[in-house]
Amino acid sequence: MRIGLAQVHSLLGDVNHNLEKHLEYVRRAKEKELDIIVFPELSLTGYLLRDLAYEISDKCFKAIEKIREESKGICIVLGCVYEKRIGIYYNSIVVVCDGEIFGFIPKLYLPNYGLFEESRYFKEGSSKDVKVFEWKGWRFGSVICEDAWHPEPVELLARLGADLVFIHASSPLRGLYGKGETFIENVWRAIAVTRAVENTVYIAFINRVGEEDEEFFWGGSMVIDPTGEVIAEGKKMEEDLVVVELDKYRLVRARRFSSFKVHRKDIHRILGDLE
Repeated sequence: MRIGLAQVHSLLGDVNHNLEKHLEYVRRAKEKELDIIVFPELSLTGYLLRDLAYEISDKCFKAIEKIREESKGICIVLGCVYEKRIGIYYNSIVVVCDGEIFGFIPKLYLPNYGLFEESRYFKEGSSKDVKVFEWKGWRFGSVICEDAWHPEPVELLARLGADLVFIHASSPLRGLYGKGETFIENVWRAIAVTRAVENTVYIAFINRVGEEDEEFFWGGSMVIDPTGEVIAEGKKMEEDLVVVELDKYRLVRARRFSSFKVHRKDIHRILGDLE
């Protein structure tokens, strides 16, 4: 499986510009004979939308139709605003493969600390929305940024049969405790490695770059194998297309020595009851 991580700079609210950027990267992916190309969180719209979220979903849907038309022979996974019901908006991922929209995946955990205020504009997704998709013999799923800071979403995807989990992010430099690039990069690396090892899956972390409303997004996209090895990394602070070939045998071998299937329902039950 050959995948590409499209580490792009999306312009806030400019869906037409961002659509052209997506189509450019899809063309590059086809030239490189990739099976899947993956984009960051809210890649079609920009991240700090605020009230723009209510105005932009129709433009997203039209852009997704254009992307669907260009998806022959390839799978495209990207970020958008999805109006599931009238007036109900989700920070979502859409999966488009070979001319077909496979599905939308809404963000489960909406951050509301520091510069983040997503629950003012979006509705959180449900565990029933978690999906695993199949493409060219591989099973994959997606989580969105804050979701990966909690163990359950990736674990659920792995238990549903995922071999590969994408973490779509819009992670700024000062998003956590007001600290900078090196700190947040180390935190994300630790999260990605942990999720890969504890669930015996490939993890691909896709983060955006560029400036938006005086916030700077640092990139640093990476792919982690099921043993926790970083096998590909993107540039910092600039656009990039990170290409990597995944090995199914490496996945099978790692799972021979994994305790992932050992599951304590009693512990999960207690955690579910705690506030």
